[in-house]
Amino acid sequence: MEVALRRRGIRGAPLIAAVVLAILAASLLGGPLSSGTSAAAAPERDDGSPTLEWEATINGRPITEIDANDPLRLDPAEGAVIDLTLTNTSAEEVSVRSVRLDGKVMGLTMYNFTTRIDLLMPPDSVTTRTFDIDVIDLSGQATGLIPSRLQLLDDERGVLAEAGFPADIRGSVNSVYGVFGLAVLGITLLLLGSLLLGIRRTQMPENRWKRAMRFLPAGIGLGFVLTFTLSATRQLSPSAASWTTVVLLCAAVAFAVGYFLPIGVADDQESTSDVDSADGEVDDDTEVLETVDADLATAGGAAGTAGHSTGHYWTSGSQGQPGLDEPDAGGDDW
Repeated sequence: MEVALRRRGIRGAPLIAAVVLAILAASLLGGPLSSGTSAAAAPERDDGSPTLEWEATINGRPITEIDANDPLRLDPAEGAVIDLTLTNTSAEEVSVRSVRLDGKVMGLTMYNFTTRIDLLMPPDSVTTRTFDIDVIDLSGQATGLIPSRLQLLDDERGVLAEAGFPADIRGSVNSVYGVFGLAVLGITLLLLGSLLLGIRRTQMPENRWKRAMRFLPAGIGLGFVLTFTLSATRQLSPSAASWTTVVLLCAAVAFAVGYFLPIGVADDQESTSDVDSADGEVDDDTEVLETVDADLATAGGAAGTAGHSTGHYWTSGSQGQPGLDEPDAGGDDW
């Protein structure tokens, strides 16, 4: 009984890991699928033209010219210098309260820096502004290629305009992004270990669909691990389109392997195997107890034989007074 419960507990750990991974995948896939490389339009007037036109450079590079082939390098030790040129084409004042620089992967914000500039632009005016953003905290937040964006925010922190670009973050592996990737790797290794153990013990379901569903969580985990690895090694900027494609491909391959691989056994055979294994361990314990009982019985028999050889006899478990069962040496001569 205890052995069976212990086996169920071991099997439950991969199940918990699969549930956690499934929740993570559902939350990420349910997020917005914007690629993070296009510029968002500013609020428009009634005729459809934007109320705010803008140009921006980061460390001397125009933001519209940054692409995946030549991402923007952001080093915590160097900082970021931003130059803005804003044109208010509307008939009303436009207030730009702050500028935000952030990066997201799989819908999760990996770094975020906001600087307040407090610009109040009259109608039909042009304003330029240059300022620095201290990105020293990047070393503990992210590393690798990260889809990033620059946003202009109004007084209510609404987005007036934004532009996306890939950034090469020179952070640390011990950053939040790196630790998150290592956590996903650990969950995936647990799922793979459980899968390989089930194959070795021939405990895979005979039904193809059930067997494929056993392989699916490991495939999703491998997709996440591959995405984080390519991002950390600066091989891929994980935009929504790219990381979704990687995860779905890995999941599809794992599902196909589980479906077509002829390694399944009938459910009743698997249950019988588990019961036999548990009974075998219980029988081993029973044999040990029987051996101990036999040893005790042998020891008790030896003690009784020794008692008979000395000529002493008792019936109540007490040896009584010594010498009562022996003939008196000074008695009558028989």
